[in-house]
Amino acid sequence: MERKTILILGGYGAAGSACARWLLKQTDARLVLGGRHREKAEALAATLAAGCHDGRVCATQVDALDPTSLAAALVGVHLVLDCGPTAAFTETLPRVAIAAGVDLVDVHPARSLHVLRGMERDIVGNGRCFVTQAGLHPGLPSALFRFAAGHFTRCDTAAGGMLFRVKAAPSADSMVELVMMITEYKMLIWKDGAWQKAPSTHTRRFDFGPGFGRRTCWPLWDEDLEDVPRMCGLKEAGFYASGFNAFVDWLVLPAALVLGSIRKGLGARPLAHLMAWGVRTFTRPPHAIVIALTATGECEGKPRAVEVRVRSDDDDGYQLSAIPTVACIQQMLDGTVAKPGLHLMGHVVDPARLFRDMEKMGVKVSVTVKP
Repeated sequence: MERKTILILGGYGAAGSACARWLLKQTDARLVLGGRHREKAEALAATLAAGCHDGRVCATQVDALDPTSLAAALVGVHLVLDCGPTAAFTETLPRVAIAAGVDLVDVHPARSLHVLRGMERDIVGNGRCFVTQAGLHPGLPSALFRFAAGHFTRCDTAAGGMLFRVKAAPSADSMVELVMMITEYKMLIWKDGAWQKAPSTHTRRFDFGPGFGRRTCWPLWDEDLEDVPRMCGLKEAGFYASGFNAFVDWLVLPAALVLGSIRKGLGARPLAHLMAWGVRTFTRPPHAIVIALTATGECEGKPRAVEVRVRSDDDDGYQLSAIPTVACIQQMLDGTVAKPGLHLMGHVVDPARLFRDMEKMGVKVSVTVKP
């Protein structure tokens, strides 16, 4: 079988470097670390190459906003993984990838989905497989719903909650994007066959396990969840999240909502810096990211309840973004995910295999079936 070559844009950043390390461990693909700063790409490539000793990693200088630079970097590449700052996402990369006959995976939220949907006909017509919204959120929630539903012959209800307790804040660009997402925050739950606005007082409590226990969470809707209830046959569904810490939850987030309601993006950059400082300063151990989901329904005519918990005990948040992305790419490399078109990671992967492969990379996955 031909060894595939993967170009990682933003390859020396926190998310890109985490993906590179796991790809070297979990696949036999060749990696090209790409970015605007050749020295940074070459330095990380040299470090990684020293650990694998088989010439599978190198570096290149590439500007993701320059079609000529991108086209040159994609020569000989089978798949491009975009881990660059979400704020820089434009039509340039997907257009060049389509023309070059290269598949694409990105870790971006809804903004990339809106761009890519306008190219879907070209993606399919050129036989390309594009997977968007890979990683932690969006990405894992919809995969987790599908994974839980696989334990039933009829799944009626499912609700998931996420706890995010990390010490290291994401990059400045990622934090700005997060603030922008908060200003577009939607409190939606699935009921009576439609996503509906939840009451402002609506919360749910989830058991996040050792060190955290039961925590109150608020609805957190994303387009990744839009079709999940229909895919799983659910009558009721929702995804929820707890806060970061008291400083961020009661000062920074309300300020972002108020300023965003006045004008989209108002105050985003200073609020992003304030949020990053608040995460670093006030988040106390233990540090982990946990997603807990409870589902009910029937299995072969008998009532059943399932509880699933996914936990990563890292303090920067990048591992649980990189690991599902790499697990998805494994399915692309072996042809499990190969159908031409535009796909959301959580919708297209084999969810049971995804979580098995994530366990091999150190993520704790527990499933409790009752009765």
